[in-house]
Amino acid sequence: MYRTELHSHSMGVSICAHAVPEVVINRFKAAGYHTLVSTNHINGGTYKDKEELSWEEKIAHFMTGYEGLKKAAGKDIHVLLGCEINLRGCPNDYLVYGVTKEWLLEMGDPRGFSLQELSQHVRESGLLLIQAHPFRYGSHLMKEELLDGIEVYNSHKNHDSHNYLAQLWADTKGLRQTSGSDFHDPEGYIGGGIETEAPITCNEELIRVLRSGEYRLIKE
Repeated sequence: MYRTELHSHSMGVSICAHAVPEVVINRFKAAGYHTLVSTNHINGGTYKDKEELSWEEKIAHFMTGYEGLKKAAGKDIHVLLGCEINLRGCPNDYLVYGVTKEWLLEMGDPRGFSLQELSQHVRESGLLLIQAHPFRYGSHLMKEELLDGIEVYNSHKNHDSHNYLAQLWADTKGLRQTSGSDFHDPEGYIGGGIETEAPITCNEELIRVLRSGEYRLIKE
Protein backbone atom coordinates (compact mmCIF):
# COMPACT_ATOMS: atom_id res chain seq x y z
CA MET A 1 0.00 0.00 0.00
CA TYR A 2 1.10 3.57 -0.71
CA ARG A 3 0.70 6.39 1.80
CA THR A 4 -0.30 9.97 0.94
CA GLU A 5 -0.34 12.85 3.43
CA LEU A 6 -3.19 15.29 2.72
CA HIS A 7 -2.54 18.07 5.25
CA SER A 8 0.95 19.50 5.85
CA HIS A 9 2.60 22.86 6.44
CA SER A 10 6.17 24.12 6.15
CA MET A 11 8.15 26.97 7.63
CA GLY A 12 8.49 30.11 5.55
CA VAL A 13 4.90 30.30 4.29
CA SER A 14 2.58 29.07 7.06
CA ILE A 15 3.69 31.27 9.99
CA CYS A 16 2.35 28.65 12.42
CA ALA A 17 4.77 26.07 10.98
CA HIS A 18 8.30 25.59 12.31
CA ALA A 19 9.57 22.69 10.21
CA VAL A 20 11.81 23.53 7.27
CA PRO A 21 11.19 21.58 4.03
CA GLU A 22 14.11 19.20 4.57
CA VAL A 23 12.76 18.20 7.98
CA VAL A 24 9.22 17.75 6.65
CA ILE A 25 10.41 15.45 3.88
CA ASN A 26 12.73 13.44 6.14
CA ARG A 27 9.96 12.91 8.71
CA PHE A 28 7.43 11.67 6.16
CA LYS A 29 9.99 9.55 4.33
CA ALA A 30 10.91 7.87 7.62
CA ALA A 31 7.20 7.31 8.34
CA GLY A 32 6.77 5.42 5.06
CA TYR A 33 4.89 8.00 3.02
CA HIS A 34 5.21 8.10 -0.75
CA THR A 35 3.31 11.34 -1.49
CA LEU A 36 2.88 14.63 0.37
CA VAL A 37 0.33 17.35 -0.40
CA SER A 38 1.64 20.79 0.58
CA THR A 39 -1.34 22.66 2.04
CA ASN A 40 0.23 25.85 3.33
CA HIS A 41 -2.11 28.54 4.54
CA ILE A 42 -3.64 31.29 2.45
CA ASN A 43 -4.77 33.50 5.30
CA GLY A 44 -4.08 36.75 7.08
CA GLY A 45 -1.09 35.31 8.90
CA THR A 46 0.72 34.29 5.73
CA TYR A 47 0.49 37.84 4.38
CA LYS A 48 0.49 39.91 7.57
CA ASP A 49 3.69 41.70 6.50
CA LYS A 50 2.99 41.45 2.78
CA GLU A 51 -0.44 42.99 2.22
CA GLU A 52 1.09 45.76 0.11
CA LEU A 53 2.24 43.20 -2.45
CA SER A 54 0.27 42.38 -5.59
CA TRP A 55 -1.59 39.08 -5.74
CA GLU A 56 1.03 37.81 -8.19
CA GLU A 57 3.75 38.61 -5.64
CA LYS A 58 1.73 37.00 -2.85
CA ILE A 59 1.41 33.80 -4.87
CA ALA A 60 5.13 33.85 -5.68
CA HIS A 61 5.74 33.86 -1.92
CA PHE A 62 3.16 31.10 -1.37
CA MET A 63 4.81 28.91 -3.99
CA THR A 64 8.17 28.99 -2.20
CA GLY A 65 6.81 26.47 0.32
CA TYR A 66 5.85 23.96 -2.35
CA GLU A 67 9.05 24.57 -4.32
CA GLY A 68 11.17 24.05 -1.19
CA LEU A 69 9.47 20.75 -0.48
CA LYS A 70 9.90 19.60 -4.09
CA LYS A 71 13.60 20.40 -3.96
CA ALA A 72 14.06 18.66 -0.62
CA ALA A 73 12.12 15.60 -1.77
CA GLY A 74 14.05 14.95 -4.96
CA LYS A 75 12.91 11.54 -6.19
CA ASP A 76 12.12 10.21 -2.72
CA ILE A 77 8.59 11.57 -2.26
CA HIS A 78 6.02 12.97 -4.70
CA VAL A 79 5.08 16.50 -3.61
CA LEU A 80 1.74 17.91 -4.80
CA LEU A 81 0.41 21.46 -4.54
CA GLY A 82 -2.66 22.16 -2.42
CA CYS A 83 -3.66 24.93 -0.05
CA GLU A 84 -5.63 25.69 3.11
CA ILE A 85 -7.77 28.80 2.74
CA ASN A 86 -9.31 30.91 5.48
CA LEU A 87 -12.13 33.26 4.50
CA ARG A 88 -12.24 36.64 6.27
CA GLY A 89 -14.83 36.86 9.01
CA CYS A 90 -15.06 33.09 9.49
CA PRO A 91 -12.80 30.84 11.58
CA ASN A 92 -13.13 27.84 9.24
CA ASP A 93 -10.29 26.46 7.14
CA TYR A 94 -10.81 24.82 3.75
CA LEU A 95 -8.40 22.43 2.06
CA VAL A 96 -8.32 22.61 -1.74
CA TYR A 97 -6.88 19.72 -3.74
CA GLY A 98 -5.77 19.77 -7.38
CA VAL A 99 -4.34 23.27 -7.13
CA THR A 100 -2.03 24.85 -9.70
CA LYS A 101 -0.17 28.13 -9.60
CA GLU A 102 -2.15 29.27 -12.63
CA TRP A 103 -5.46 28.56 -10.90
CA LEU A 104 -4.42 30.56 -7.85
CA LEU A 105 -3.39 33.52 -9.99
CA GLU A 106 -6.58 33.44 -12.06
CA MET A 107 -8.83 33.13 -9.01
CA GLY A 108 -7.39 36.15 -7.24
CA ASP A 109 -7.27 36.60 -3.48
CA PRO A 110 -9.96 34.24 -2.11
CA ARG A 111 -9.87 35.54 1.45
CA GLY A 112 -12.70 37.97 0.72
CA PHE A 113 -14.90 35.32 -0.90
CA SER A 114 -17.99 33.78 0.58
CA LEU A 115 -17.92 29.98 0.87
CA GLN A 116 -20.37 29.84 -2.03
CA GLU A 117 -17.99 31.86 -4.21
CA LEU A 118 -15.00 29.73 -3.23
CA SER A 119 -16.98 26.55 -3.87
CA GLN A 120 -17.95 27.79 -7.32
CA HIS A 121 -14.34 28.61 -8.26
CA VAL A 122 -13.15 25.21 -7.04
CA ARG A 123 -15.86 23.14 -8.70
CA GLU A 124 -15.77 24.97 -12.03
CA SER A 125 -12.10 23.99 -12.24
CA GLY A 126 -12.65 20.34 -11.33
CA LEU A 127 -10.86 20.62 -7.99
CA LEU A 128 -12.05 19.45 -4.56
CA LEU A 129 -13.02 21.54 -1.51
CA ILE A 130 -12.75 19.87 1.91
CA GLN A 131 -13.52 21.54 5.24
CA ALA A 132 -10.57 20.96 7.55
CA HIS A 133 -11.16 19.86 11.17
CA PRO A 134 -14.83 21.01 11.09
CA PHE A 135 -15.48 20.24 14.78
CA ARG A 136 -12.42 21.96 16.21
CA TYR A 137 -13.36 24.61 18.80
CA GLY A 138 -14.55 27.79 17.10
CA SER A 139 -15.30 26.20 13.73
CA HIS A 140 -18.72 26.46 12.14
CA LEU A 141 -20.60 23.71 10.34
CA MET A 142 -21.36 24.76 6.78
CA LYS A 143 -23.94 23.66 4.23
CA GLU A 144 -22.71 20.33 3.00
CA GLU A 145 -23.84 21.06 -0.55
CA LEU A 146 -21.10 23.70 -0.78
CA LEU A 147 -18.41 21.18 0.18
CA ASP A 148 -16.91 18.14 -1.51
CA GLY A 149 -16.23 16.53 1.85
CA ILE A 150 -14.81 17.01 5.32
CA GLU A 151 -11.67 16.02 7.17
CA VAL A 152 -12.94 13.38 9.57
CA TYR A 153 -9.56 12.66 11.15
CA ASN A 154 -6.95 15.26 12.10
CA SER A 155 -4.00 13.93 14.10
CA HIS A 156 -2.60 17.26 15.35
CA LYS A 157 -1.96 16.61 19.05
CA ASN A 158 -2.15 20.26 20.17
CA HIS A 159 -5.77 20.66 19.06
CA ASP A 160 -8.90 18.72 19.89
CA SER A 161 -10.58 18.33 16.52
CA HIS A 162 -13.32 16.09 17.95
CA ASN A 163 -12.71 13.60 15.18
CA TYR A 164 -15.48 11.30 16.39
CA LEU A 165 -18.04 14.06 15.73
CA ALA A 166 -16.63 14.71 12.27
CA GLN A 167 -16.84 11.00 11.50
CA LEU A 168 -20.44 10.84 12.74
CA TRP A 169 -21.41 13.90 10.70
CA ALA A 170 -19.82 12.55 7.52
CA ASP A 171 -21.48 9.16 7.96
CA THR A 172 -24.87 10.77 8.63
CA LYS A 173 -24.69 13.13 5.65
CA GLY A 174 -22.89 10.77 3.28
CA LEU A 175 -19.95 13.15 2.86
CA ARG A 176 -16.61 12.37 1.27
CA GLN A 177 -14.05 11.74 4.03
CA THR A 178 -10.36 12.64 4.32
CA SER A 179 -7.65 12.35 6.96
CA GLY A 180 -4.56 14.46 7.61
CA SER A 181 -1.69 14.84 10.04
CA ASP A 182 -1.90 18.68 10.00
CA PHE A 183 1.89 18.64 10.29
CA HIS A 184 3.56 21.88 11.47
CA ASP A 185 6.56 21.22 13.70
CA PRO A 186 9.82 19.22 13.51
CA GLU A 187 8.55 16.85 16.18
CA GLY A 188 4.93 16.99 15.02
CA TYR A 189 2.86 13.82 15.13
CA ILE A 190 2.34 11.98 11.84
CA GLY A 191 -0.80 9.87 11.86
CA GLY A 192 -3.12 10.89 9.03
CA GLY A 193 -3.56 10.64 5.29
CA ILE A 194 -4.76 7.90 2.98
CA GLU A 195 -3.50 4.54 1.71
CA THR A 196 -3.96 3.39 -1.88
CA GLU A 197 -2.98 0.32 -3.88
CA ALA A 198 -1.11 2.44 -6.44
CA PRO A 199 1.08 5.48 -5.81
CA ILE A 200 -0.40 8.96 -6.27
CA THR A 201 2.12 10.88 -8.36
CA CYS A 202 0.19 13.96 -9.55
CA ASN A 203 -2.84 16.07 -8.73
CA GLU A 204 -4.92 14.45 -11.45
CA GLU A 205 -4.43 11.05 -9.82
CA LEU A 206 -5.19 12.52 -6.40
CA ILE A 207 -8.50 13.99 -7.58
CA ARG A 208 -9.45 10.73 -9.28
CA VAL A 209 -8.71 8.69 -6.17
CA LEU A 210 -10.57 11.03 -3.82
CA ARG A 211 -13.60 11.10 -6.11
CA SER A 212 -13.61 7.32 -6.49
CA GLY A 213 -13.33 6.56 -2.79
CA GLU A 214 -10.71 3.91 -3.58
CA TYR A 215 -8.59 4.58 -0.52
CA ARG A 216 -8.29 3.77 3.16
CA LEU A 217 -8.16 6.50 5.77
CA ILE A 218 -5.06 6.49 7.96
CA LYS A 219 -6.08 7.09 11.59
CA GLU A 220 -3.12 6.57 13.89
